[in-house]
Parts: sequence; C-alpha cells; structure tokens
Amino acid sequence: MPDTGLIVVERQQDAVLIHVQPERLDETNSAVLRKEISAAAAESPQLPVVLDMAKVSFMPSLSLSELVLILQELRGRGQRLVLSNLQPALRQMIAITHLDRVFELHDGPSGLPGGKT
Repeated sequence: MPDTGLIVVERQQDAVLIHVQPERLDETNSAVLRKEISAAAAESPQLPVVLDMAKVSFMPSLSLSELVLILQELRGRGQRLVLSNLQPALRQMIAITHLDRVFELHDGPSGLPGGKT
C-alpha cells in the first residue's frame, strides 16, 4: 500500500493504535483514510483499533459517515473501534449527532481505559 501520510500505525500488544495525521478530514482524504485504516486493522483482527484523533480539528458530516463505515466493518469482524483524543469541537459534533452512543470514546495516551483493552 502506498504511503499517503494520512495515518501512522503503531502496533501495540493490546491494540492497533492509528494516529490520524491530517488536521482536516474532508471529501479529498476521508475515503482514502478509511481504506488505510481498514487495511491496518485487518492485519491484526484480534486487536481493538484505536484512532488517535488529536490532530484533527475539522471533519464534515461526510467524513463522519466514513468513520461509521469503518465502525461497521470492524464490528462485522468482531473488532472494537475506539476514537481517542477528540478535540472539543469534534466531540461536541459526535454528541450532537448522538453518535457518542455508537462510538467508543476515550482520552489518554493509548485511548483505552487504563491503557488496556
């Protein structure tokens, strides 16, 4: 897979930690981002996937729908998806859309409570 610079994958013992690099997730990069996350997750299907969203400051609804597609794909194969380190505006958007009831949201270095799965 060509390196597009959209993600940095860090394979840990208890999770696949994916650092999302762009500050903006929009129609120009969200579909490619979904494919890259899917491929990284498929390499370790027994582990949860943590998306570190700390750098992302803008994400329209189209990009949010791409995250929902990723969630559905991972759940379909029994994998957890955790959104970590969301900036306040993104966390609010997810809450307003009631997707905070669908996504697992965490803060902290690993994105998982206590650093564990």
